[in-house]
Amino acid sequence: MNSVRTIEQKRSEFAYNKVSEVKEKAFSKDYKSLVKNFPMMVLKNGLLQTVVFLQAKGKNHHDALLKHIKEYLSHASPLSLHFDDTLSEYLSKIDVAKYINITQDILDFAKWLSRYTEALIEDKQEE
Repeated sequence: MNSVRTIEQKRSEFAYNKVSEVKEKAFSKDYKSLVKNFPMMVLKNGLLQTVVFLQAKGKNHHDALLKHIKEYLSHASPLSLHFDDTLSEYLSKIDVAKYINITQDILDFAKWLSRYTEALIEDKQEE
């Protein structure tokens, strides 16, 4: 039987897999904090500026989130983006309508990342 899955189910599964990849890593708690703040960073500063911030920081949790966003856009997003440039270069070259669509898609994906980090990664004070 061929099952049809919704976009939200695909986002959810992809986010679960990505959070599962980092939940046992030394930087998992920093990743959780970053994921929690990521949507506000995007809404306040814009997606491009937030991506450049993640690239500039270059710590493990920043790199992991950036990698997860790029993989999502390439493999799980309904937009099915394929780009050879860095994500920041790609975002700086596209038109406004596409930029807005990508931003909304990433914010929707970030909701699932946040839910799964809450469920799978313990808080620092719970240790």
